[in-house]
This record gives sequence, structure tokens and C-alpha cells, in this order.
Amino acid sequence: MSDYIKSTLANLPPRVHSLRSLSFTRPKLTSVQFPTPNLQGKSSLPTRNPRALIALALLLLLLFWKDIIRDVCSHAVTRRLPVPVAEVSPIRNNTLGFQNIFVLSLPERGDRRTPLLAAANATNLTLTVLDAIRDRQIPQSDWPQWWGTNNWVPKEGELGCLMSHVRTWRKMIHENISTALIMESDVDWDMRIKDTMVGVGDGVKAIADWPFPDPQHPRDFSKEISPYGDKWDLMWIGHCGINADGSGRIYAFNDSSAADEEHAWNFGERPGEGHRPPGTRIVFQTRKTVCTTSYAISLAGARKFNKFFKDANSPIDLKLWDLCEHDPKTRCVGTWPQVISMTESKTNIKHTGGGLSFGREITEEKIVAGNAIQISARVNAHLGLADKGPTRWKSEWVAGEKKKEEAADDSSD
Repeated sequence: MSDYIKSTLANLPPRVHSLRSLSFTRPKLTSVQFPTPNLQGKSSLPTRNPRALIALALLLLLLFWKDIIRDVCSHAVTRRLPVPVAEVSPIRNNTLGFQNIFVLSLPERGDRRTPLLAAANATNLTLTVLDAIRDRQIPQSDWPQWWGTNNWVPKEGELGCLMSHVRTWRKMIHENISTALIMESDVDWDMRIKDTMVGVGDGVKAIADWPFPDPQHPRDFSKEISPYGDKWDLMWIGHCGINADGSGRIYAFNDSSAADEEHAWNFGERPGEGHRPPGTRIVFQTRKTVCTTSYAISLAGARKFNKFFKDANSPIDLKLWDLCEHDPKTRCVGTWPQVISMTESKTNIKHTGGGLSFGREITEEKIVAGNAIQISARVNAHLGLADKGPTRWKSEWVAGEKKKEEAADDSSD
């Protein structure tokens, strides 16, 4: 642990006893001879010599010029109007308003960690990387009670994935961490993520607080710990598919970084047409959500899920889906489109073919944008454009245009 340098007088070298002001020392007025008045009614001032009067005025100015300037400046300062300071949302801090951002990453996957940390640096985010674990590292005594039962055969890697998340929840409980954003290591987000999350925060407070409080007694969010409010358990902002719960409770906000329906991506479900006005992102209570790409969790949520997952008999995302949809005491909200998305990467879970991602064989890791991410933090960090400003950032697509592969298909017809 580095030593701090103290700047007190006690720590100055022995030969230095005090700090002296280096300001200008004004001459003593006793050295200036003024003419004395003549008590007989006649003045001894040289009224008949204007040069002497001018010389006297200049002498007085030289003696008192500092006092004159100080008085004028201090008078100007007291009359200056206060400058209003714009309120900055705590969601714009380096953890997006959560107490921590945790990344789950296998120690040997440096090919994932390096571009992820570059993306975080490009958007001024602070990530805490936690080592994920393999199936073989988990003693059977720590397995969920019903793991691998009910005619379900887990794939290699699914147990390690689940227990990596569970260990993170337990870390929150043991360290009393109020909120955390948890993400996997193959993710990407837009360079404008902080603007987006401010809108998400407003939506979460509205949806998780349903039914709305009495207008005569509005809820005071300033007394709550999280800028997202304190009435949610899980906030699913990164996924492969999601749907609304059918209640019609949807919060929409303008977001220029939200993918239009042409460029939005999912392999699960998505909200039906008409749920989302053009140019907006929506927040709602979740249903049928798949993939744990990224989600925020409250301390209350961590306690609930840690208890429920002792009996897990399915992959982590399906178990969360079940709890969010069927447990009335669990409040889960999500976004469409996703704010954080996965990139094409060799999977850590063993599928047929080994390195499948989105149904394709991945043989080489490349720096590519996440699905449905318009201005990729990964790509712009890799190209060295992150600090060049919005006019220089690389965009993956333009709203209203067809996807690249579809445009290529049309041109070949």
C-alpha cells in the first residue's frame, strides 16, 4: 500500500520553521513628508506649482494602488450573480448508478477480457472482474439439489455458469452490496450507454412501483438508496429475447441509440408490434426472458435468488424466467431492445460442434459489434475512435436502412 505525502508543517524539513508571505511590502508612510498647514490662514501647499501637485498625486497612487484595485475587484465580485449548476444524475457515474459492476470471466479467456475492458475505458466505466468457474471446480455438495433431474441432461459448462452467478449473489449478501450490474464477458454496449440508462432509470421507477402511488402523497425517491428506486429485484437489460407480461404496463422513452425493429436482434421472443413507438426504448415487467447477458440485481433480489437456486434443475436463465414470471413477490423489469448485447464469440458451454455462437461455428475471435448495437464501444475502442467525439465514432448501421446481409441479398436478385 503506497504511502501518502502529508503537507502539514510538522512534516517540513527541520530548517523550515514557517511559511512566509511573498506579497509586496508597502513602504512606511512615515518616510513621506507632507506639508504642514499654516495656522495664520495661509497654506504652505505649492498651489502655484501644478507640477508639484501632479507629482504628489502620482506618489499617492504608487503607494496605494494595491488597495484601490482590491477594493474595486471585491466590489465587482459581490455584485456577480450566482451561476446555476445543472443537476447530474448519479446514473451517469462510472458504475451507471449501481454500487458495483461485476464481470464474470474465466481466467483463461483473455481474448474476451481485453476488448471488454477497452470498451469500459472508452465509456468511462469501472468494472470488477470476477473469475468464473468450470463444472469440475464445484464439489457435488455445492450443486443445486435437483441438478440434472426431471429428464434433463445439463450441457458441459452450464453448472459452472450457474454457480458463477450464484457466487456473485452470495458476495453481495456477505458484503452488503446494495445493487450490482452483472455481465458476462462477451458483451458490448453503445457509446451513449449513460444517456440510455438515465431513461431506463425513470422507466424502472415507474414500472416497479406499480400501481402508482396516490398523487396526493407522491413517493420520495430521494430517500431511496438506488437512483433506479428500491422496489425491483432484477433488471434484465441484456438478453437474447424478452417479452412483456401482457398487462399493458409499458414505459417508453426517446433513445437515439435504440435499434429500430429492422436492426433489433433476438432468438427468443420480442414484444409485439405496436408496443414500442419508433425511436424509443421500452421498460416493462419481463416475461419469457432468455440469456443472462447482463442484468442488475438488488440486495433483496440476491437474497431471494440465492434461496431459490438451491433447488435449481435448469439453466440459470430459465430458472430466472420462471421466478420472474410466476413468483408474485419477485419484481423483474426488462428493456427492449436490450441495452447490453452479446457479441459473436466462442462459447464456454459445450454445444454440438464445440464453438457455436448463434448457430455458426466460431473459429477465430474478432472485435465485432454486439448484436443491435449501433455505435459499438468495443469497435470504437479498438479503432482508437472513442476519444475523437461523436462525429468520428463508427456506426454499424443507419436507422431505416436494411441490414447489410439483406441488402446484399437484394442486390444479387
